[in-house]
Amino acid sequence: MSRTFMFIFAHPDDESFTCGGTLTELAKAKDTKTILYSATPGDAGKCGEPPLCQVDELAEVRKKELEEASKLLGIDELHIGDYQDGKLNKLPDDELKNDVLKRIEAVQPDVVITFPPHGLSGHPDHKAIQLATLQAVKETDVVKELYYATFPQSLADETGNPAYADPDDSITLIKSFSNEDLDPVRKALLAHRTQHLSVERVFPTIYNENGFMKFNNKEYFIKAWNNPNYTCGSILA
Repeated sequence: MSRTFMFIFAHPDDESFTCGGTLTELAKAKDTKTILYSATPGDAGKCGEPPLCQVDELAEVRKKELEEASKLLGIDELHIGDYQDGKLNKLPDDELKNDVLKRIEAVQPDVVITFPPHGLSGHPDHKAIQLATLQAVKETDVVKELYYATFPQSLADETGNPAYADPDDSITLIKSFSNEDLDPVRKALLAHRTQHLSVERVFPTIYNENGFMKFNNKEYFIKAWNNPNYTCGSILA
């Protein structure tokens, strides 16, 4: 049975930080399609240190970085919106939701994955895309399951990452990966060259080919919504 998974985030690099391991796992699965939508090109991000580009060039540079990262992760389709980075929560009512809804109906995903309500870092764009995605999913009968890519509070307490987390008992799915599994994720993170300061801060072992660790090599999800017309088991598991 064919399956389509759609990952909806706010910025280039969100995909690699949150669920790169899951993306690479799905890329290896038969009859499975992965689609990534980044609502912005990341034009309010960093330019690197020393700067790798001018500020007015950043959007185009980060688009290319995301294209490279997507290839490394095995993503089948990449879509990048042209909303302004840092302004998603300032859009007129329903504009972002309608955009997400249109994209969902165009690609017909079985499963959608996005941020949890707190956005992990608390970034207003992360919270805006989560809310828009939740609203869009509930307005269409296309999607069977909605998941939040999150972080358990116990691991947040242990590592200091990220700024926000969810109670351990709310986690409904944990995916574990080997170092070999995560090598494409390490390379995808490094592909976001302009954002290397953030990558290095969150992942101190990023340059260690054999010793890279990504949150104890696990990714965590909350099943946030299930289509009432779909009663079978979890598709993402």
